[in-house]
Amino acid sequence: MKEERDIKQKIIEKAEEMFRKFGYTKVTMEELASELGISKKTLYKHFSNKEHVLKEMVHANKCEVDEFIDELMNDTVTPFLDKLKKFMNFIAKISKKIEGTMIKDLMEKHPEIWRDIEEFRANHAYKNLSKLIKEGMENGVFRNDINADIIVLTYVSAIHSLINPQALSKLPVSADQAFRDILQILFEGIFTSDGRKKYKNKFMSNETLGEIN
Repeated sequence: MKEERDIKQKIIEKAEEMFRKFGYTKVTMEELASELGISKKTLYKHFSNKEHVLKEMVHANKCEVDEFIDELMNDTVTPFLDKLKKFMNFIAKISKKIEGTMIKDLMEKHPEIWRDIEEFRANHAYKNLSKLIKEGMENGVFRNDINADIIVLTYVSAIHSLINPQALSKLPVSADQAFRDILQILFEGIFTSDGRKKYKNKFMSNETLGEIN
């Protein structure tokens, strides 16, 4: 049973890599099997078609997000600024998994899957980013004179407007960098003076928030 799960996981990981590199529409099941070094029979034993692989890949990413967010939100030991950095790094990392040509392919060929991704992203933002912002307010890192729901709505609206092929094609940045920049602008605007100073002293070596590594 474990061996079967391992094979399925390897297929999903390789498919994700190929979809991201070549685009979903250009990758065939035959090519996927060849890259994995397995027979088409073995591949089709686990997945009925390429769309099935895609749906399982999206599901796996959702599970990864759920697991990370649950752990982060329930962490009462890690200092808030460290949690904030972990959150920003994770968002950038997960956004790399679906970007560029793959976004375009999903929007055009599987709009229902893309809508599901966007809905999942928005729901998590409303539920969890709001909690993180309120925690930051309680810790004196974020200003408490701005409604947290308005901040989250601003973030969701920015993501919806920018993370699409048309918008990204006009920007000299990748999807993960766009996510970083959106969060950077958002947090720069809601830091308290003390919160900004503590953040820079802890993580930055220059006068701006810059890229978080």
